[in-house]
Amino acid sequence: MKKQIISKYLQFRNIPNILSIIRILLIIPIIIFIEINNLNYVWYLLIIAGITDFLDGYFAKRYNLTSITGSIIDPLADKVIIIIPLIWLCSNEIIPFWSLALITLREFIVTAFRSSKKDGMPALRFGKYKTLFFFIALIILFAPFKDVHIINSGLLIYWIGFSLNIISLITYLPI
Repeated sequence: MKKQIISKYLQFRNIPNILSIIRILLIIPIIIFIEINNLNYVWYLLIIAGITDFLDGYFAKRYNLTSITGSIIDPLADKVIIIIPLIWLCSNEIIPFWSLALITLREFIVTAFRSSKKDGMPALRFGKYKTLFFFIALIILFAPFKDVHIINSGLLIYWIGFSLNIISLITYLPI
């Protein structure tokens, strides 16, 4: 009974979609702070984006608040909030261009494949892990405290996310 009441309230407000929209809107200040080279604020915004991504998924699953709009804007928010900081990392030669190109290519291919399906096709587990690892890597690589060990651990997590990116591409393709 209590879960139904909470579900009706959240459905009225559609909290998961609001959280996804917040993530999309966060990209504006992220771009501004990257442009003016104020990476501390980028770090804070990436943490907020990661938290809203987690809460979005939690509320959507826990209270069965899935929607067509949510199935479109949630992955869009994830892609934009991750790719923009990766572009900065690439332009500062922290990650190689070819890896960013493959990540972006995968996103285009999977988005096209998923959009061709009637139900939009839900995200696969590898895709969710990929997003998690990219969020963690970005939070570490944009952290205000710079240490060679911290940067190296961020890069290691980035490469794990990159590997999951390739694996998830292979699992989506109808081979």
